[in-house]
Amino acid sequence: METILEATAQILSEHGSERLTTNFLARKAGFSVGTIYQYFPNREAIVLALIARQREEVGRRIRSALENDQKRTAEEKIGQIVHVLHEAFNVHRMPHRRLVQALMRVAAAQGLPSPPHIAAQAIIEVWREAGEDAAQPPNESEAFVLSRSVIEVLRQATLESSPLLGTAEFEQAILRLVLGFLREAGAG
Repeated sequence: METILEATAQILSEHGSERLTTNFLARKAGFSVGTIYQYFPNREAIVLALIARQREEVGRRIRSALENDQKRTAEEKIGQIVHVLHEAFNVHRMPHRRLVQALMRVAAAQGLPSPPHIAAQAIIEVWREAGEDAAQPPNESEAFVLSRSVIEVLRQATLESSPLLGTAEFEQAILRLVLGFLREAGAG
């Protein structure tokens, strides 16, 4: 299955979603079309599996970062989460722009809502545990806005091939956005 996902990522990156057919994928992966269909019912399912794999990897890296050092402050832990996210999107810079666009198109065509991202959940959990600045943890609406704003800033920087992506300055700006939002959460 991993070979199929890797071949899918390569096709999307090099040719875009319009060239992702099961026949082309089978040739690229070195399998028969029947083998592809044993694992996936259609090409959209393959792309969704690729998206799920990327999300799982980011989640694993975030959990690992948080488990490695319990002595850090909430701000430092949140900074580490932002760093992991920033790295994950930075990987998809210029050469992978078509891949990101193709993944987004397929996900949108499937009508998939953007689920609460594990990074936003981790940020909110770190904030709640720390009771930082005696601020209330974000309510449901604030959590929604926080998660979407961080992911969309990174997604748009990737799609626009922004030169800011991958810079310490950009990462610090995202961290300031998150911390400023958390410090104001529940105040209104």
